[in-house]
Parts: sequence; structure tokens; C-alpha cells
Amino acid sequence: MITNNFIQECENSSNFNWGQIGEIRFGFEDDLTMEQVAFYAKSEFNNYQMREIHRGFKNGLTMEQVKVFAKPDFNWGQMKQIRFGFEAGLTMEQVELYVTPKLNSDQMFQIRKFIKENNDMSINTIKFLIGLNCI
Repeated sequence: MITNNFIQECENSSNFNWGQIGEIRFGFEDDLTMEQVAFYAKSEFNNYQMREIHRGFKNGLTMEQVKVFAKPDFNWGQMKQIRFGFEAGLTMEQVELYVTPKLNSDQMFQIRKFIKENNDMSINTIKFLIGLNCI
């Protein structure tokens, strides 16, 4: 009942388009909690960004992990690369190496791939190589 009321409120609001309403509905259909859906049910996120946040929760990421990429400054492709890092088992410190809106999703992919392949390398060495644009 609460979820239906929440969806109805979103539909009655002029803040959301049909794609955003769909993502809100899908969240409940995928058994996300009210807290999780309400976290991304904000007009500042487009439906593609909402989908990445939704997928993060659906795939078992914590609220702390999702908060790293659930920012309107990131487009959905950037959000996806950050989400993939957590889902691949990278630590918060490793993922934070490429969490910046200045990097496009392709650059984030390359850094994420490098970190995963060189998991034994120190964070400082990786930071140094990123700074030299060696990745």
C-alpha cells in the first residue's frame, strides 16, 4: 500500500517523466526497499541514472557504495563504471581513484581494468601512473 501511494505521488508530480516513473516502479518490482527507491526517486536523476542506482542496489551494493556514484554530476555511463568496480570486488580506495566527473566512462573503464589486473600494485603507484596518463 505504501509503495502504491509513493508511485501515485510520483505520477501526480510534474517533476518526473514516464521513464523516471518506470524506474521507480521497477525498483519496487525488484523488491528494493522504500529507502532504496526513495534514494533515487529524485527529479535530478534522469531515468538512465536511476537505472544504474537501481542496479547497484539490486546487485547487493551497500548504501555507502551507491552514494559514491549516485550524483547528478555523473552520467549513466560513468555511474556504470563505478558500479562495475564495486561489483568486481574493488575496494572503496581503489574505486575512488577514478571517481571524478572529469573522466569519461571510457577512461574510467581503462583505469578500472588496470586496477583489477594490477591488484597487487600500491594505491600510490596507481595514482602516480594515472597522473602520468600511463593508463
